[in-house]
Amino acid sequence: MPSGELKVGQLVFSRAGRDKGRPFLIWKLAGPRKVYLVDGDLRRVDKPKLKNVAHLQVVNRIATNIRERLYKGETIIDAEVRQAIAQLLGTDGA
Repeated sequence: MPSGELKVGQLVFSRAGRDKGRPFLIWKLAGPRKVYLVDGDLRRVDKPKLKNVAHLQVVNRIATNIRERLYKGETIIDAEVRQAIAQLLGTDGA
């Protein structure tokens, strides 16, 4: 999968490793085949997980508020990441 399809703030699921099946947001692109992921729980914003894109199931949903704030250089806390993932998954209780 070309990294051109991947975007900061995009929802992905891990397909391999200990975190298999967990939802994450793409925090940062790290070259053509790697991305940094956060979920606000196991992978917090201060310690994102570096993962090969081949091990990801990409979902066509993006947390635009997180993405825009990252590009502006604003601070984002783990609770906001968790809330954004819940909204993208439709499990935010709304």
